[in-house]
Amino acid sequence: MTLEPGPGVPIVDETSSDWKPHPRFAGILMKQLLTSAESPNASVSRVRVPPGSIIGWHHHDGQVETVYVLAGQSTLTLGEWVVPFSSGQIVAIPAELGHTLSNDGPETVELLCVFTPPLV
Repeated sequence: MTLEPGPGVPIVDETSSDWKPHPRFAGILMKQLLTSAESPNASVSRVRVPPGSIIGWHHHDGQVETVYVLAGQSTLTLGEWVVPFSSGQIVAIPAELGHTLSNDGPETVELLCVFTPPLV
């Protein structure tokens, strides 16, 4: 359910959307919370990366992707840098920078991903 307290200011209830397979990465689940249809400012998703799964190498044309780790431990590759990335950490990935994330741990990694401007 989406509430709109003022023009162009949506409040989205996460329970109103379902987990769906990621359109590009097998085994990854995502829940779109805020899309460009609701907001011209940002799109927001929750992402689940099961143990042993990988969000493959990719980049975003024109969007900064800010990723906050809600749960779990992963390995994040940003260009040539490979770093541990775990619960409580956040990164803003510049547009055009290739990146990937792998879950080598025993628990599902949960991410909150914010794209500015929004993905279309």
